[in-house]
Amino acid sequence: MSVSVDEVLDFIRAQRPLQQRFFGAREPDKVLSYLGSSATPGLSVSVSAHRLIALGRGPRPSELVATLAGDPPRLPGAGELATACLFNQYVGYQLKTDPAAEGRGLTCSGDATTVLGDRVYTLHHSPFMMTAFERVPVDQVLASVGSVPFALLGVATQANLSPRFDWHAEKRDGRLVTFHGDGLPLKTWLNLTSNRLVTRALIDPATFIGFQATGLLEEYQPEEEPAAWEATCRGFAAGGWGRPARACRFVADWIERLAPTG
Repeated sequence: MSVSVDEVLDFIRAQRPLQQRFFGAREPDKVLSYLGSSATPGLSVSVSAHRLIALGRGPRPSELVATLAGDPPRLPGAGELATACLFNQYVGYQLKTDPAAEGRGLTCSGDATTVLGDRVYTLHHSPFMMTAFERVPVDQVLASVGSVPFALLGVATQANLSPRFDWHAEKRDGRLVTFHGDGLPLKTWLNLTSNRLVTRALIDPATFIGFQATGLLEEYQPEEEPAAWEATCRGFAAGGWGRPARACRFVADWIERLAPTG
């Protein structure tokens, strides 16, 4: 690994009190991560962080255009899409390109990358999140995240970037292991049914500086990981989310640094 596990664990410990204040939590019991998934077996989503230059309306009423500083992690291949993830504390959205648009959806010019969001999806509980094809009002997106300073960008087949709170983390056999709970079987879970190789971005939400790790994600039973299960259930209860429908364990095979470009 290019980054030591101990360095990432130190980052997590330092982030807990900072994120407690950022999210208005009652105790420093979690850190935010973004789970990047792809529908292609054995291939992980490519992720990068960027300074957001502008967010505005697209050519069609339902489209949004995000202009990001710097280059993308790579250009989409045939059948792939790009997703720009923007959030403001608990409220966030993904702007996804049309896989059929090819070079029109994600373009690079000079020191900037332009993402044409053909579809907009929520990252938070909203009236739109349970529909098969969300059409979130662009005015709502612009008002909520139009002035945020940073964005994450993911590229893959059916690329999806979704927030997760990690309630427990440890070093096991020299690898970083993190644990989270899931409630509803949404877009991420559809990718995970065919591909368990994911990219996990652990970031400071105020600066978007942190780490990204690639590895396998799997469900575990409560009796297999009692400490992680107890921490997850305690966190869900504190957030008023009931009990998790499933518990997930992530084991990192590779870790690298992540910081905004531009």
